[in-house]
Amino acid sequence: MQHFNTSSSNFTILNTKAIAPSVVLGLCSLVGVPGNIAVIMLIVSNYKRENFTLKLMLNLAFSDILSLVTLPVWIYTWLYGWTLGLGLCTFVSYMVYCGLYSSLLTVTLMSVQRYLTVLYPQYWARLCGTGERVLLVTLWGLAGALASPEIVVRDVLGQENGQDHCMRNYRSDGQSVAVWLMETLLGFVVPFSILVTSYFCLHKKVNQTALFKSQRMTKLVSSIVVTFFIFWIPLHVTNILGIFAVSLKLKTLKNISDAAWRIAVALTFINSCLNPFLYAFASRTLNVQHVQQDAQQSGNMADVSTRNV
Repeated sequence: MQHFNTSSSNFTILNTKAIAPSVVLGLCSLVGVPGNIAVIMLIVSNYKRENFTLKLMLNLAFSDILSLVTLPVWIYTWLYGWTLGLGLCTFVSYMVYCGLYSSLLTVTLMSVQRYLTVLYPQYWARLCGTGERVLLVTLWGLAGALASPEIVVRDVLGQENGQDHCMRNYRSDGQSVAVWLMETLLGFVVPFSILVTSYFCLHKKVNQTALFKSQRMTKLVSSIVVTFFIFWIPLHVTNILGIFAVSLKLKTLKNISDAAWRIAVALTFINSCLNPFLYAFASRTLNVQHVQQDAQQSGNMADVSTRNV
């Protein structure tokens, strides 16, 4: 996710180029933080220790909040500049990326878990509580590893206008290409492929039986895939443009990529705002009755699959 460029300056200078993305981030903060807090409260009130779906929804809400609570800091620094030093620059950047990656991996794991619990519940049941806890710990460990380049490349740099910027400072073109390529492959291509494959196979199998046809689930699945693609693809397009620009020494293309970057980043936070509505309110799976019905239907589906084999 290229550089979290943040313009800086004294209080009298305003970076007008950052106004539009800052407005988007402001709306994301106002909507996303209360929305995810509401999801957490709703989950806690209906919490079932044995239900891993609720745990994933809770993890998703915490992940989104982790990244969304930093938005006021980025809004200010995009408009006026970075004045908090290198330590906080690195820490806040790492926290944002860790939250975004955790949210991304949680959505991916939800698709796999949904696929297995519906079609192969006997395999998922073997995980029990310990296996599920290991999955969550692994998820956060992987998110932390994917966000680790921020520790290496993040720096506070001065610009020609005397402003300081909290941004990535690549040591070489090869390093920048490696970071962008890793983010695009591990942060989009692989998770999105798993997401689409899991839901496609689930949808195909579900439609083959009358026991588990659900128009509600079909709409939810479609909204998950479409929303994920719409709000994440612009960021990785800018990454790809940056890779080509650096590799081919195309300065104009690099300028285009840099100019589009802030808007692309703002769109990824919109996805974090929509997550609570997609996974909690729209699906209604936080309702205990629906959770129990889903579990019962999953068992019926497993019986049908066994008989078909």
